Amino acid sequence: MRELANLKFCAIVPVYRHESTTRKVAEGLSALGLSVILVDDGNTPEGHAILEQVTREVPDTILVTHAKNGGKGKAVVSGLEKAFELGYTHALQVDADGQHDMASIPFFLKAARKHPEDLIAGFPQYDASVPKAREQGRKITNFWVAIETLSRDIPDSMCGFRIYPVASTWPVAKKLTSYRMGFDIEILVKLSWAGIKMRFYPIKVIYPEGGISNFKVFGSNVEISWTHTKLCTGMILRLPKLLWRRLKAKK
Repeated sequence: MRELANLKFCAIVPVYRHESTTRKVAEGLSALGLSVILVDDGNTPEGHAILEQVTREVPDTILVTHAKNGGKGKAVVSGLEKAFELGYTHALQVDADGQHDMASIPFFLKAARKHPEDLIAGFPQYDASVPKAREQGRKITNFWVAIETLSRDIPDSMCGFRIYPVASTWPVAKKLTSYRMGFDIEILVKLSWAGIKMRFYPIKVIYPEGGISNFKVFGSNVEISWTHTKLCTGMILRLPKLLWRRLKAKK
């Protein structure tokens, strides 16, 4: 196991249309001693200017900029690339809109230090603000993920609050094909295929009143369905290996 003293943490915050809430998130992360990688995923010039100001004023924060919007997944992959280049061992993915309970971060960091080779992920605990259609959609997605991985090791595949072990995640992340709403699903399934162990812990998630959502009812659901189609095909191709792994785990 890697020595704890050698672990180096950062946070990756993909930002698209949430520049107004990004400062609070970045300040909260910085206060916890985390380096912050903001990824401007094709925001307006005004939004970019806000993010540049946040980068100047919040300690140990850098900005990665996309000229055009490529999707949350593309932004996280760019953040992981930067984290890898800068020598970070672990990267916390957290949304810019304030959905995730920042008070939970110390617990997740402690879990990552205890299990440095594993992916540490949030299992969402929703309040009454969660849209019912989204809640049901997650249940359907998690059913398909269990099929795609031949396991129940991933109880939730859509919560965008995770700590990735960078060295083992980056080789998988740079080969992904889903960069929008399918990203969170695809990366977990493919990390599972790669043999990365995952640990899930509860985290409170809210949908802020008046918040801006980048989820498109038709387009996002079509992309998620296409992601599952590709993953099911990939599972069939890997079926002997996955079955052998499950048999070994039962011994």
